[in-house]
Amino acid sequence: MRLGFIGFGEAASAIAAGLAEEGLRELYAYDVVSGQALAERAACCGVRLVASLAELAAQADLVLSLVTARGALTVAREIAPHLRVGTLYADLNSCAPRVKAEIGQVIARLAPGACYASVAVMSAVPPLRHRVPLVADGPGARRLREALEPYGMNIEVLEGPLGAAAILKMCRSVVLKGLEALFLEALLAAEQEGLTEQVLTSLNASFPKTSLGDLGVYLLDRHRLHAQRRADEMQEAAETLASLAIDPLVSAGAAQRLRWSAERLTGLAAPSRAEAEVGGEDPQNGAYRVLLHQLSDA
Repeated sequence: MRLGFIGFGEAASAIAAGLAEEGLRELYAYDVVSGQALAERAACCGVRLVASLAELAAQADLVLSLVTARGALTVAREIAPHLRVGTLYADLNSCAPRVKAEIGQVIARLAPGACYASVAVMSAVPPLRHRVPLVADGPGARRLREALEPYGMNIEVLEGPLGAAAILKMCRSVVLKGLEALFLEALLAAEQEGLTEQVLTSLNASFPKTSLGDLGVYLLDRHRLHAQRRADEMQEAAETLASLAIDPLVSAGAAQRLRWSAERLTGLAAPSRAEAEVGGEDPQNGAYRVLLHQLSDA
């Protein structure tokens, strides 16, 4: 089997590395961003970079789209005319079910000989790599599972209408991205008053079995790295609730807060090791403090 990735960022490279270790050798990728970092990432996974979506479609029997919620439909439109008969196209982006259905319509119209699977990624990818839990629906869902389970991938097929897996993903995002927005807002105020550590300690004391404060630090560190993508996903979640006749009072506000942060972080350099040590000896633990200061200063 020849597997192609559209987009070769953190998630795709983590999955590719795991699949390569499982023995999958024919791996290809296309990314609009080129450069030394991309080349090194691909080389580490044994992935061959191609110059266009058309070239990727010519090489791959199975295509995994891992771009952004904003770009998922556009990418599907661009590659669909090039997909060969029998190719399986799987969208793994965090899109609303409406967008997942539109992508399915694009594939059916422009690549009638290809097959489509709508996929929801149910956890952070890097720690689990190719074993990250996936939920798939659509006409190609079972075929996707049959193709990738032998390489250790964890794929659940969800029966029901196209986009059902996306609804599952969006409901999960309402909680997790909502928590991210809550922590961001609360700790911005706490940091301004010099009370951040006390707030986190208090949260951990209130939930001793779950370490809620530690969860907040983790979420903000992820936010620092992927602010725009997470803001887009929260917006998709709010729109999904609205499509189900549930007024997204909380989710819309969370999306607004995450977007506010993403806009301020645009163009700012990632913190240096010295900067990351603000608030603690462990640079990883201190990174969220740098985030709070960056947002306050912006």
